[in-house]
Amino acid sequence: MTTKINNYAELQTLLNNFVSASGVTPGLAPHMVFWNNLSYEDFITGDVPGVSPSYKILVVGDAANSNIIQALSGTAGSPFDPNTGSIGQMPQPSPPYDASAPTQTDVIAALTDWINNKCPN
Repeated sequence: MTTKINNYAELQTLLNNFVSASGVTPGLAPHMVFWNNLSYEDFITGDVPGVSPSYKILVVGDAANSNIIQALSGTAGSPFDPNTGSIGQMPQPSPPYDASAPTQTDVIAALTDWINNKCPN
């Protein structure tokens, strides 16, 4: 499934559809479903709410160094590394999930493109 994010509303829909298809419950996490509760500006410039220490959600134009990508990817050597990270891969429990669309790979690819394209809204 090829997914493209054109604006923040589409990003929110994509994440909500992913959560629903995956059967995970981010509402139980300290950060809740933060993408639904932040403005576009707060999402692209702010920290993940409810999490200590603070983690910037993303770096505009730099998906590889964005925490949302590292969390979804379980980036080795990061706090989101499923083997050694202090937090582990998100969402927890770690994949695999139901193969329903959108897959985690689809979400990561779409978010990566959106971030690298400077988060258009």
